Amino acid sequence: MTRPGGEAAEPVGAPAAALPQEQARALFEAYLANRYGDGSAQTGVSDPASRVRRWGRRVVPQRFRLRMRVAATALAARPARRRAQRIGATSAARLHLGSGPVRKPGWVNVDLLGDRVDLAWNLLRPLPFGEGTVDAIFHEHLLEHLSLEEGYRLACESYRVLRPAGVLRIGVPDCGAPHIAWPDAPTGLLALQEFFAEAGHRTMYDAETLSLVLNAAGFPTVEQRPFGDSQLEPVPDSEHRRIGSLYVEAVK
Repeated sequence: MTRPGGEAAEPVGAPAAALPQEQARALFEAYLANRYGDGSAQTGVSDPASRVRRWGRRVVPQRFRLRMRVAATALAARPARRRAQRIGATSAARLHLGSGPVRKPGWVNVDLLGDRVDLAWNLLRPLPFGEGTVDAIFHEHLLEHLSLEEGYRLACESYRVLRPAGVLRIGVPDCGAPHIAWPDAPTGLLALQEFFAEAGHRTMYDAETLSLVLNAAGFPTVEQRPFGDSQLEPVPDSEHRRIGSLYVEAVK
């Protein structure tokens, strides 16, 4: 079988070019040691986000603690709803959803009780704000912890509470570029496997998928933006999310 011009073509189903055996063994065993061992056998210096992810993998999920936080947040829902109404009545209300331990100055930090939040709320429930009462919404590495349906509902709620021309900025692990998001993995498929190895990850997004979800939620304009490039000032992106994150902005 030949290509145009008389060049020999590879047969259909031909395997990809293989690495020399010793090189392949060294690469793969280094990855296994880094992924499952103590991290001492790395093939190179990893970025800060990778170190954070490796640390997170060592933490055993405390499901009973999460249930307690959810229950405590539910008990505090009535005063939280009143506080949300007061926040929505002010000008320039900005919500940082799923804030966890990362507080953003100038934002209303929203998450379950147990973190230093400004508003305790379970984000699986409808947001406790009136229609068109919020200027901006930001969340970063939150959406991948929700099911696709839950993420879509949160996008719909975000559209509802935003004022006209309000901005929704989202950051998620970039599953469209796994070799960048998980640079320690020797192949693209193993990089994607890293996504599911991290505690609580449920849904993968690339730019096309995230744009589809936001368009379906009602946002007419969705744009991929680089880290640190935003209509929002100051830009709320977290430095340790610089590498491997996909950011998009949707405007109501």
